[in-house]
Amino acid sequence: MKLRNIGLQFFGDGDPTQAPAPEPAPEKTFTQAEVDTIVGKRIAKAMKGVPEKEELDAFYQWKESQQTEKEKWDTMTRERDESKAALTAAQAELEQYKREKFLLGKGVPAEDVDYYAFKIGKLVTDTVDFEKAAETYLKDNPPAGTVHVDLSAPLGGGRPAQNANETMNSLIRGMRK
Repeated sequence: MKLRNIGLQFFGDGDPTQAPAPEPAPEKTFTQAEVDTIVGKRIAKAMKGVPEKEELDAFYQWKESQQTEKEKWDTMTRERDESKAALTAAQAELEQYKREKFLLGKGVPAEDVDYYAFKIGKLVTDTVDFEKAAETYLKDNPPAGTVHVDLSAPLGGGRPAQNANETMNSLIRGMRK
């Protein structure tokens, strides 16, 4: 591997020569009057543009009044938003009650009203309101009436069997007796 000479000093190579230390400059001394004028100039420069105590007090009072106005505005805005949310929720609940009343009037059983309201609510669009959608849905899916169970059917001894299944059922029932 070939090394290129790029002018770097390697720390173990040779005896480096020390550069002579620069001679310190003689210190400058100031009189008290000169120090006072220098400090005065720096203070005047720093204080340039800084308001007086009265101006600062007036500014702080104005800032507090502005903060108070901002807090009032924030409070009013928050209350307005909360009222809008409560109004929207109340309107939605009222609309739900109206829909349930409408469906109950159409003969939907009370236990199925929520289901029907949900299904019909999916059919509502900008052009089709709830009543029209309900009429369409109820025409296609009439509410299920109550289930009628005929308990007067004979249990094996009233009339002769009419098919093979009933014949087998009659034979099994007869053996159990």
